[in-house]
Amino acid sequence: MASYKDVLVTGGAGFIGRNMIAGMVRDGYTITALDNYKIGGKEFVDDEIRKEVNWVEGDSRDYSLIAKLTKGVDGVIHLAAPSSFLMYEEDPTDGASVTTQGFLNILEAVRRNDVGKLVYASTSAVYEGNPVPYTEEMTLAPPDLKALSKKWNEEAARQYSDRYGITAVGLRPFSVYGHDEFSKGGYANVISLFVWAALSGQTPVLWGNGQQTRDFIYVTDAGRAFQLALEADLKTDEFNVGTGLETTFNRTLDLIGSELGVDLTPRYVPTPIAIYAERLWADTRKAENILGFHPSVTVEEGIRRVIASAKEARDRWPELGTRQMYFETLPS
Repeated sequence: MASYKDVLVTGGAGFIGRNMIAGMVRDGYTITALDNYKIGGKEFVDDEIRKEVNWVEGDSRDYSLIAKLTKGVDGVIHLAAPSSFLMYEEDPTDGASVTTQGFLNILEAVRRNDVGKLVYASTSAVYEGNPVPYTEEMTLAPPDLKALSKKWNEEAARQYSDRYGITAVGLRPFSVYGHDEFSKGGYANVISLFVWAALSGQTPVLWGNGQQTRDFIYVTDAGRAFQLALEADLKTDEFNVGTGLETTFNRTLDLIGSELGVDLTPRYVPTPIAIYAERLWADTRKAENILGFHPSVTVEEGIRRVIASAKEARDRWPELGTRQMYFETLPS
């Protein structure tokens, strides 16, 4: 294992964060996790992992706190930011503030405290408007505030790298889904929303004609990519985190229905937002060749895991089946 043993993880209780931390703890890392618990919560963290991590409640926009937490650590994995495009649409000021001010605090603290490496979450949304599959060398012209804020992060990271010599590696996750997405509620990945609706006897709601695609990557694979980026001998750079495969929404419903033994005929509705990606598909060769990253969970296996987890959780969160109805309240 690389020398980055003591690590600060921001957004540690979030969906990717808690799954990534579980793997890192098993691999011998010492973790301090910062989270404001706006979306994530310690109740979603495995009991054994919770006891092994130093949990700190706070906000990445608090520079004094970030400066304190980065003293003496070997590396930082920065995940703290709104995870959904819809969160930025609903509260653009807060979304952009967390994403940009919080990241600038991280960069400055990493510089001043001489932290060995920063790995941070960007987004595949920076590519929208380009032809698929998306490659890291494409020209970026983000169409929405989330993608624009993340592109700013990448540019700020490169500036800090050029001026101050820090190493900052940005990962661009594609459509991350998985077994314990309950904390995200209506902001969860469509695979989780479809499964929750189906198990509750609800008709899944599908925007458009269902032929839109996503490069679905399982959450534990996404978390492992961040760990690999921390461990690898890298210069400042950006990498896609996906599977290299695209799957239509109609296909995901077919897979879920087949697994449950039911006919999942969705209710097709007009897409209620102006900016919407019809295709997301990663070119993964750079991550494969440089990080050695190869996803291990197929979409078929991932759907089986989501179904099993949702069945187990129905008694704890009986309202999950209604979460997709959130989409019908969006203004057009």
